[in-house]
Amino acid sequence: MRIQVLAAATLLAASFGLQAATDDPFVVHEWGTFTTVHGANGEQIWWQPPASVDLPDFVYLPDFQYRADAGGKAPAKPIAFPKDRLALVRMETPVIYFYSQRERVADVRVMFRGGFLTEWYPQATSLESHIGENGATEAHQWRFLIEWNGVRILPRDTREMTLDRLIRTEAGDGDHYYIARETDANFLQVSSPLARKRPEYERDLFYRGLGYFQAPLAVAMGADERRVALKARAAERIEAAFVLTVRQGMMRYQKAASTVDLESQPFGALRDVRELAMRDMAAALVEQGLYEKEARAMVNTWQDQWFAEEGTRVLYLLPRAWTDRTLELKVTPQPDQVVRVMVGRAELITPTTERDIRQQILSFKSGDARAKGRAVADTRALGLGRFLYAAVARVTTGETDEATTKAAWELFAAASAREGERSARN
Repeated sequence: MRIQVLAAATLLAASFGLQAATDDPFVVHEWGTFTTVHGANGEQIWWQPPASVDLPDFVYLPDFQYRADAGGKAPAKPIAFPKDRLALVRMETPVIYFYSQRERVADVRVMFRGGFLTEWYPQATSLESHIGENGATEAHQWRFLIEWNGVRILPRDTREMTLDRLIRTEAGDGDHYYIARETDANFLQVSSPLARKRPEYERDLFYRGLGYFQAPLAVAMGADERRVALKARAAERIEAAFVLTVRQGMMRYQKAASTVDLESQPFGALRDVRELAMRDMAAALVEQGLYEKEARAMVNTWQDQWFAEEGTRVLYLLPRAWTDRTLELKVTPQPDQVVRVMVGRAELITPTTERDIRQQILSFKSGDARAKGRAVADTRALGLGRFLYAAVARVTTGETDEATTKAAWELFAAASAREGERSARN
């Protein structure tokens, strides 16, 4: 299989040169991230991923979207959408690239099992959720179908490929979106009866979602915080994993096995260690079949989250079989090559973080207005960002004192009121 992948990559690379290749492979590549939060005991924690503040305004959301019939007439069935947004998994920024010398038309179908989609672009031609009425269906059995039919893959030598006006290029908080364009993939033209305007152009098909299932890797940390233990839940092997800790402008990074001795690797300057970790991660992505520009685009998309956010996390390559079961992809006509590389991000709520949060809860509960203000400030200073909900949920699990639980969530609301707007990171 690896020989076939390399052969296809070599052939396609040749087709990008001054002379067209004699053969014209149809190649599809995809990358994305599945983010989970774990307690030190290894249990996966329910958390509340924030709203999409890091995406452009033109990205579509399910709140107002409907499924269209085959004739593209009036919308029919509304898309079911859980209101509390609590989830076990945040599926972040999968993007699908297409490569071809000549123009092609393809139908693309993605079935997300165990969750639902929250954002996508360009507009789909068909959307369908299977969440179940009145919660009758277990969350891990939910399904969400999205289809882009009649996707026009523009030829590489078409004049349209050079026109910036085909795709929006606003700068700003949408950096997680735009960096993914920095590849050699063909531009796409998509026409949907549900689109705000037709046709829409992009370099990839983009989508995100929330999931309600266990990740294939369990991550735990000892009480002394000296070791991180990794255990695969499924039969498939985890090909590569990386353990990172970021603390006050310093970073520690190690390639992982089943158990990682954290103290065997000293902290270094964030800038230097991050550069090494990003280079190693990009190399691992290329090893799995991504092109170099795709790997760099993925790593650069998340460089300020994977490699700069305070905390301890494990980044690992998800098994292809797991990806295909969870996120079923069908492209018609069948491509000559399909490469899908997904990264799991397991964020750890460490014992120290649990102790710090618990102390701030008690200070908030028993203090006067000034003490409450200090507790809010100290909680924000922990730098948990979007993972603050998970930390509070972890600390309050099993709590029998209602006053303490009430204080915990009041502290969360106060600490995230401003922080959530500023540092919500999908």
